[in-house]
Amino acid sequence: MNTTAPKQLILSQAQATQLRAAAAAAYPAECCGLLAGKGDDIVEVTEVVAVPNVAADRQRRFDIDPQAQFDLLHRLRGSGQRMVGHYHSHPNGRGELSSHDRAMANDPDAIWVVIAMDAQGCALPPTAFMCPQDGPPVRIEMVIRG
Repeated sequence: MNTTAPKQLILSQAQATQLRAAAAAAYPAECCGLLAGKGDDIVEVTEVVAVPNVAADRQRRFDIDPQAQFDLLHRLRGSGQRMVGHYHSHPNGRGELSSHDRAMANDPDAIWVVIAMDAQGCALPPTAFMCPQDGPPVRIEMVIRG
C-alpha cells in the first residue's frame, strides 16, 4: 500500500481526449470508468476503461459496477499493471472532488480523475486527486503527453 500521493499522473493525449469525449457524451449525466497503469511516484495510465454509470441519479452521482472492477483486476493480474484509480465527470463545472466524492473515498491509494463540464456541455481538462484517510484531498499534477 502506497501511503503518499504520486508526484504526477501521466496520460497520453489520446487518453485525455477519450476522457473528455466520454464526459461530453454522457452530459448532463456523469460518466465514469477505471484507470489501469503502472508506477508509484510517477503513475502512467496505460488504459482507460469506460464503464456504465449504474447510479440511481446519474446526473448527480456515479457508481461503478463492481463486476467491471473485478473484471479489470482479473485481466491485469500478472501483467505488471494495476488498477490505479477511476474517473468521472462533473456536469456542474467543478473540477474538484465533491463532498459526496470525498465521503465515498475508502481507498487512500486510488487516484480520482475528474472531468468538469462547462455550461455549454464542453469538457474541461481533467484534474487528479488522491484522498488520504487523514486530511483533505491532495491534488496530483497531471501531465498529458502527445
